[in-house]
Amino acid sequence: MLEDSNVLVRKIERIHPFEVRYDIDDVDGSGRMDCLTVYSGIQVIYNRFDCFKTPSNSKGNKGHIEINHCLRGKYEGLYHKSYYAYLSPGDLSVSKWSLERVYDSFPLGYYEGVEILIDLEKARGNPILSHFHIDVDELEQKLMLSDNLVVLKSTQQIQHIFLEMYEIEEKIKLDYLKIKVLELLLFLLNTDFKMLRPSNHYYPRKQIEIVKEIKKYLSEHRSQHHDFQKLADAYHINIHTLRKTFKDIYGISIYRWFKEYRLEYSSRLLLETDWSILEIANQIGYSNPSKYAAAFAKYFQMTPKQYRKFHMRMDSFE
Repeated sequence: MLEDSNVLVRKIERIHPFEVRYDIDDVDGSGRMDCLTVYSGIQVIYNRFDCFKTPSNSKGNKGHIEINHCLRGKYEGLYHKSYYAYLSPGDLSVSKWSLERVYDSFPLGYYEGVEILIDLEKARGNPILSHFHIDVDELEQKLMLSDNLVVLKSTQQIQHIFLEMYEIEEKIKLDYLKIKVLELLLFLLNTDFKMLRPSNHYYPRKQIEIVKEIKKYLSEHRSQHHDFQKLADAYHINIHTLRKTFKDIYGISIYRWFKEYRLEYSSRLLLETDWSILEIANQIGYSNPSKYAAAFAKYFQMTPKQYRKFHMRMDSFE
């Protein structure tokens, strides 16, 4: 279970008689995992990360299944060295803990969700599961036939099962989670994983890496005006594929991202330099400072001058 993994932990704290909090150490920010054992061999873990790097777990026990629901943010994983899979808000994934992950991350810099971790050996003998005709070995067999990874896109049924798990009164939390885990396992055992394999959550590795290269190129050439069709041609990717894949990875269109990235970058220049508004506007591709100020005000709800003045005043109070 989680306590048996190789995840590096900074601090362990029992926050309730039935709940243990793990502050994660091996990330480029902060990470927290609140763990409850609801049945023998079954844990519910609330994950919250403000970082890009995911915690590593090299143990890879073959006898564990993990089920993840994403509430906020996004998870990215490169599997079998050949394809990327993504978990977006509302989505659900089922995988073997031992599944080879060449690389994974939280591409938006934050992630929040709930995980159900199943130790198959311990869970097999649970009489409550047997009473409800829940066979964890059958779930494992279904998963193995799907290359040990299935991603289910958000549906009303998935949301019904999971959203109630995030807002539970402490006095009924453990018992309520026991019911929700049974509901989830019954749902998965009656879901045809074979029908889910051709999903747009799976992307060829080369396709994803091209999109990331384009994003890096844009971030390094923020003062230029780009013809995205020509950019796609230069990187040998279809423009529609570029648009769709970029939005699936980062949650917004490539056009909107580039515009907002430039404005965010300019906001740092306002605070970290004494450059004029015209100089900063030129740094992000605006030759007309009035157009820059209008775009900035629409995004930040204040003009560049107001933004600089406001934050300088706030700094003086610290």
